[in-house]
Amino acid sequence: MKRKMIGALVGALCCSATLSIDVAHAAPKKKAKAAVQQEAPESAGISDAMGNLNWGMTRDEVLGTFVNGIKDKYKPLIAKASGAIEEDKLRNKAREELGKIKSSIVDFNGKKTGWDVSFLKGEFTHNNNESMFVVTDDSSQNYYFFINNKLWKWYKAFNSQAFQGKSFDQFAGAIQGRYGKAQEKQGEGKQKYLAWQDKSSSLRAVDNNQFYGFYCLVFESKETLSRLADLRPNKGNDGGKAHALVDSATSDAAEESDNNPDIIDRITGKMRVRQNAPESSAQATTTGNSGKKAPAASAAPASSGVSGGGVSADDDPLKGLGI
Repeated sequence: MKRKMIGALVGALCCSATLSIDVAHAAPKKKAKAAVQQEAPESAGISDAMGNLNWGMTRDEVLGTFVNGIKDKYKPLIAKASGAIEEDKLRNKAREELGKIKSSIVDFNGKKTGWDVSFLKGEFTHNNNESMFVVTDDSSQNYYFFINNKLWKWYKAFNSQAFQGKSFDQFAGAIQGRYGKAQEKQGEGKQKYLAWQDKSSSLRAVDNNQFYGFYCLVFESKETLSRLADLRPNKGNDGGKAHALVDSATSDAAEESDNNPDIIDRITGKMRVRQNAPESSAQATTTGNSGKKAPAASAAPASSGVSGGGVSADDDPLKGLGI
């Protein structure tokens, strides 16, 4: 009797084990699908916008590009001057333009600057051999960033007046008419931006209107972006995560405003250069030695018809902005 009961129990256990194995084979666990990140579309217009600048150029080389452009601009004017007094005035203007660019150079070496609490916070770090200088044209402020003395970023912030009354959708329509259809993305704080790329560069068109009242284009070296973590071993006390609007409410910003009376304008985006930087005058170059269009020129190609977003040629927010 006991043998029969043991045999029945063993048989039941075997059936249970077989059933479990069959169920396991019948319903395998589904593998999680790997997230596929869509790449930004290619744009041939990026290299055209870069003009005679190339990633990896030294700061002196980039400065030389603008120096040559200013010389080229004033040379025919001086040649046509009516006399020595007029020539001296033109030469002084040329020297003034050059001086304003050179005076805008800043090395991010740990010493606090007004840029640390501006809309550019997060575009650079301290104590990682980074620097920047500013070139102003009729419609925008152009910030050229260097790391290890190599150009890797061009941040073009349009003056708020350039797009007064224009929505980001209108701006997006016009800019896609220039660079092609973009990939639409959304960053932190629901900040909208468009993205393009080519072989060596990435391009973003960013909606900074909510906080700062302007739109901007950001050109970056893809090669540098891929190594940025290694190129920036020093993260800083805040880890690079703080935001300008948060910093503006701290005592540090209030203390700095004593030495930088334009600090509030920089934070809000009403003014995007330091106080002694170039005014909104045509100081950017038109052509360099190579004959290519310089990156911050004020004349843009004429458009015709209706560009994307329903913006007519006469109402094109990019008209005359040199991009």
